[in-house]
Amino acid sequence: MRISTSLIFQQGVNAMLDQQTALAKTQQQLATGQRILKPSDDPSAATRVLELDQLVDSLQQYQRNSDYGEARLKLEESVLSDVGDVLQRVRELAVRANNDTLSAGDRNAIAVEVRTSLDAVLQLANSTDATGEYLFSGYQTGTQPFSDNGAGSFSYNGDQGERSLQIGPTRQVSVGDSGDQVFMRVDDGAGGVSDMFSVLYDFALDLEANNPSTTTLTRLDSAIDEVLTTRASIGARLNTIDSQRNMNDSFDLLLQQNRSELEDLDYAEAVSRFERQLLALQASQQSFIKIEGLSLFNYL
Repeated sequence: MRISTSLIFQQGVNAMLDQQTALAKTQQQLATGQRILKPSDDPSAATRVLELDQLVDSLQQYQRNSDYGEARLKLEESVLSDVGDVLQRVRELAVRANNDTLSAGDRNAIAVEVRTSLDAVLQLANSTDATGEYLFSGYQTGTQPFSDNGAGSFSYNGDQGERSLQIGPTRQVSVGDSGDQVFMRVDDGAGGVSDMFSVLYDFALDLEANNPSTTTLTRLDSAIDEVLTTRASIGARLNTIDSQRNMNDSFDLLLQQNRSELEDLDYAEAVSRFERQLLALQASQQSFIKIEGLSLFNYL
C-alpha cells in the first residue's frame, strides 16, 4: 500500500490534536476538581448526580420548613407561657377574693387587675409572627382571631385549620393551633363550655358586685389546663422537628458522599494521567517533526 506524504502529514497532525484534546480535558478536570465535565463523559453517573441533586434540594427545603416551623412553634409556646402566667396570677387573685375578710372596696381593686389581665390575655391571643400573620387564626392568618364587643361577648373569627409543613419525605408537622381549640373551649363549671376571656370578664363582674363565684377557680383551672395541654403538644412537635432535622442532616451527608464519589476527581490519578498525556503529546510532536523532515531531496 502506498502512503502519500500528505496522508502521513495529516495523521501526524491528528495524533497531536487528539493528545492536546485529552490533555486539555485533564487540565480542566484538575482546575475544577470535577471528574464529569459534561454528561457525555459518563452518562450514567451524570444522571445519578442529577437525581442526587434533586434529593439534596428537597432536603434543604425540608430543613427550611423545619426552621420556620420551629421558630413559629417557639413563638406560640412563648405566647402561651405568658398567657399561663397571667391566668395563674388571676387564680391567685381568685383565692384571695374568696377571703371573707375582704371588703367590697378590696374586691373592686382586685377587679381592676383582673380586667387588666383580661386585656393582656386578649392581646396575647391576637399575637402575630414576624411576618404579621396571626398565630391563632387557623388558616385565616390575615384575620384577627379574637374580638370583644365591649359588653362581655367575645368572638373567634378564624377557622379550625392547623397549618402543617413537610419536614421530611414522609413526615409533616403542625406549626400552629386553632384559637378556637386553645381559648374557646373552657369548662364553665356547670357541664358547659365557655371561653377564656369570659372567665376573666365574669370574674371581674362578680368582684365588682362583691359576690365572687364559687365556680371561678374551676373555670380558671380548666383554662390553665387548656394552655398547658397545648404547650405540651407544642413541645412534642418541637421534638419531632428536632429529630427529623437530625435525620435529614444524616441523609444529606450520605447523599453528598455519594455525589462526591460519582463526580469528584481523583487528583492522584488525574495528575498521573496528565503527566502521561503530556509525554505522549511531546513524543507525537517530536515524531511529527522527524517525519516532516523526511524527503529524498535530503539525500541527493
